[in-house]
Amino acid sequence: MKIALFYPRNALAGWYAIGGYVSTLERMGHEVMDCPLPGNQVHAVEQVKQLLPTVTRINECDCALVMYTEYVQPWLKAVYGPQVWQLKVPVIARYDESFDRADLGLPRRWEEIKPWTDYHSFPAAQDAEKFSGQWLPFGADEHMFSDNIAFSKQELREKKYPLAFVGSLYQSRLDYLAQLAPCVGSDVTFHCGQVFVQDLSGIKAEESTRLLAENYRQIKVFFCLPPMSKLIVCKVFEIMACGTFVMFPRLPGEAAKNLTLFEDKKHIAYYNYGYMKENAEQIHYWLAHDKEREAVAQAGCKLVHEKYTLEQMLEQLLAPVADTCSTLLHIRQ
Repeated sequence: MKIALFYPRNALAGWYAIGGYVSTLERMGHEVMDCPLPGNQVHAVEQVKQLLPTVTRINECDCALVMYTEYVQPWLKAVYGPQVWQLKVPVIARYDESFDRADLGLPRRWEEIKPWTDYHSFPAAQDAEKFSGQWLPFGADEHMFSDNIAFSKQELREKKYPLAFVGSLYQSRLDYLAQLAPCVGSDVTFHCGQVFVQDLSGIKAEESTRLLAENYRQIKVFFCLPPMSKLIVCKVFEIMACGTFVMFPRLPGEAAKNLTLFEDKKHIAYYNYGYMKENAEQIHYWLAHDKEREAVAQAGCKLVHEKYTLEQMLEQLLAPVADTCSTLLHIRQ
């Protein structure tokens, strides 16, 4: 298929947003009309208009994918407007957050966002149920995230970071870390931060992602500090694909369905949010039991490579369009 692909180009959003979606779709045999947007926030609209394709050109495609829709829809509104954005090809929305993200205004934005696309794919189970859409968890790009790329057997046995988190340290995560660290104690170093490769031209996307995967493989326990969205975030799939053990917070209420993707103590280890002493005890347990921890890590790795790859995710995302795009085109005409 020929696909118009819209997404915000943002290094903090991970591999998907700096080349993962484009390269994987092309590897799958699709022709991609690449339509990146300069970040999550709308700005420099007139300049961006000059870079994006016209609706006429988009209609030459078989479909449009609007990834990170909660961020991209304001761009579409500013650049095209609702009167111009009248496509004759099917448009699939793929969301990146869960709709409880009050800081993005998502609980009240659904009716505004919904008319811009024809299909809706959610990474959060509770949103798919609430809005009658497709529940589609994230997937790991196996070409980037694996348990053996660039590593000898000897290096694989030597994990130099006992406890770590790689990702955005926004305030709620910093607060959690500040409370957890004293409970973990000074005998275990908790490594936290970002991993990037850059030069004067900016961040190098592929090099940064390969270094990130290398760092993931060198971690014994990846303690995923609580995300703002109530879902299993993309990085979990990528870390597990690298053969690394993950601890992830239990999700409350309707969001608990997301935890059915991975079985506790078989593929992953869940921890109870806010119970710092208990969290620390779990960390020490898993650090002290190497064979048990690595068995869980390998089981999780196997499951991700079997069921949750980026190619599988994109195949499922495109499935309704592959079956119905010609019918929808006829109806719209």
